[in-house]
Amino acid sequence: MRRAERRAMTFWRNPWPRTPFVRRKRGRWTLSRVLRAGLATVGALTLGMIGLGVAGAWSTGAFGRVWNLRSELRPIEVQDRRGAPLGVIDHCREDQTTNAVPCRESLSVPLTGVSQAFLLAYVAKEDVRFFSHVGVDLGRLPRALLSGAGGSTLTMQLLKNNVLAGHFDYDTHRRGMGLVLTRKATEFVLAPLVTWRYGRREVLAMSVNSLPWIGIGQRKGVYDAARAVFGVDPADLTLAQSAFLVGLLPAPGRYLVSEATPPETATARFRWMRSQQLLTLNILRSHGLISENDRLAAASVPLQPRLWRTEYAGSGSDLRVVSAARNPDYRNAPEPVWAMQELVRRELRAAGLNPSRVGRVVLTIDAGAQAALVRRVSGEGATGTRPPGIAEGAAVVDVRGGGIVALASSTGGGESSEPGRQWAVSAQRPVASTVKPLLYATAFGSGDAASLTQLSTFTDGPTRYGSRAIGNNSGTFLGRAVTVREANARSLNTVAVQVGTAREAALRRVLAGVGYREDPANRSSPALGTYRAAPLTVAAAYASFANGGTLCRAHLLAEVYGLGGQPLPLPRPECQPLWDPVVAYETFDLLTGAVNDAAGHVPFLRPSFLQRLSGKAMPLGAKSGTTDDINDTWCAGVTPQYAMAVWIGDPDGRQSVPVDLYRQQAACREIGLLRDLPHDLREVAVPPGVTRTGGVALPLPGLNPKNPVPPG
Repeated sequence: MRRAERRAMTFWRNPWPRTPFVRRKRGRWTLSRVLRAGLATVGALTLGMIGLGVAGAWSTGAFGRVWNLRSELRPIEVQDRRGAPLGVIDHCREDQTTNAVPCRESLSVPLTGVSQAFLLAYVAKEDVRFFSHVGVDLGRLPRALLSGAGGSTLTMQLLKNNVLAGHFDYDTHRRGMGLVLTRKATEFVLAPLVTWRYGRREVLAMSVNSLPWIGIGQRKGVYDAARAVFGVDPADLTLAQSAFLVGLLPAPGRYLVSEATPPETATARFRWMRSQQLLTLNILRSHGLISENDRLAAASVPLQPRLWRTEYAGSGSDLRVVSAARNPDYRNAPEPVWAMQELVRRELRAAGLNPSRVGRVVLTIDAGAQAALVRRVSGEGATGTRPPGIAEGAAVVDVRGGGIVALASSTGGGESSEPGRQWAVSAQRPVASTVKPLLYATAFGSGDAASLTQLSTFTDGPTRYGSRAIGNNSGTFLGRAVTVREANARSLNTVAVQVGTAREAALRRVLAGVGYREDPANRSSPALGTYRAAPLTVAAAYASFANGGTLCRAHLLAEVYGLGGQPLPLPRPECQPLWDPVVAYETFDLLTGAVNDAAGHVPFLRPSFLQRLSGKAMPLGAKSGTTDDINDTWCAGVTPQYAMAVWIGDPDGRQSVPVDLYRQQAACREIGLLRDLPHDLREVAVPPGVTRTGGVALPLPGLNPKNPVPPG
């Protein structure tokens, strides 16, 4: 072996010369050596965890979010046009890459608005030393590091549910010890910062208002849980109710039950919830936070959560769950803003505003009209019963500018983890015969000698569109000449196709201009309503007949304010001319004929004697519509101030509307709501160039009104 190689081996064996001042002790490990080694290991692990936590916080941008956590958790306050509260909107979906926690529908409350019983139960069970540590409880740290289930302290839970959600292993569908350790290390680093920044009382307030009650109607926080489970405000929660709610926290989804859940499964699930309630009460007693009499009294209460119907046996400390199942009478109407939150966010972004910088919005919604519409759509107003799979969506807009007055759907939210669909906005279904007033308005405003009027006549007889024979819904023909006014009142398909075939290109431009969508798979005449639209779009189109021919895009936002209360700029509502004013007035009069004339197909919308006495006899026009397969039934109506559209059907187009809903025209009966709304405008202004013949509005002789080019 060469000298250089020997020197290299010697270097790696002993790179440092032995010092005569330190002698290495040989022999067994002593207690002091073990302690020093243990402390060195703990120190190394602590430094490593801090480094890992700093890296995790830096990579996720958590430092900035923690510093602004209070404002980030502060939801957008939502009010109606008169300032009445409609609920709140969280900022939880502004960036799915940094927070995947589903949005809630309801309110935050201060600690003074939460019962002491709940606060005691929550802190005792989740973090009994909360008021004595700085956000990290070193005594529970090993458990937190080794378990992905426990959030350790309340502060760390707050971070997990609101700052770190969507990262690492929580709400990412990813699993692994490395992800768990990284998240826990990040919480370990951030928790003291949160405690120092906000103080323990503020941390507790943020925590109780952001509890992840996932599965209970996408609810978060003590207000939502108290209202959903027991129907009470959080300030009124009893000790028994508080212990029940806190006991759900390990698995709140187990609270849900359906009609299809087997009885033995439902009973076992409720017994588990009962055991968690008793465990919480025992923890409170073991810490001396309640007396033995308090514990026994709370344990003796036969709780009946709103979703459940439970039978008990025994009494006092011997109270037992015999059976439990879903309560068939359970109803859970969501907060009004719950079904509108995505629409509000969409409008904010379209206006160039960041929703996370918005503190309060005033909507065009009228709380009274909204509540009335929800009652009707939920079943109190429709005739008959909607079977599973049949939905309903309805919208009311103000003709002056297109502000949405009310918006409701039969599945706008519920007790499950699915937020539901806002069919009034999202259901793109064939509009059927509700298209006919738009067809006739197109024909009234052609601007030449071929322009029609309400008194133009056509023969109701065999008609064809291409190779397809066209029939009426009645299955028969009148076999005589009818006016356009009578044809619309009777909803005659034959006349609509005769009018529409010669004006198909113009009609298609109008339908595209108002936001209807062509169905490429349906090759029938667009005069029969083959284009698709949502109820909100149909209502906005009908509003143009009472608005002098101007089409205004439906919108929700009236005013927007920043986090500091300062007003933020909003663009003016987008309105464009669609009809000549004479055409718009004539079409409005045409629609009133469908209600008031002898041939009208919706005579039940005529004002009653009591409505006339109470001043609710303002002009009302309406038009119904039903698809050939009866998968959709429609009605659209308009008064001098409001326009409304109602759709009932299968969103997937697979099943027919029940016969009773179709025959009794349930959708049009909902339109009767328009007479109950307060009206500032009771008449549509008559434009120059309109005369009346036999009570029918017509353009002056020789006047050929011409509609403007439809919006692009």
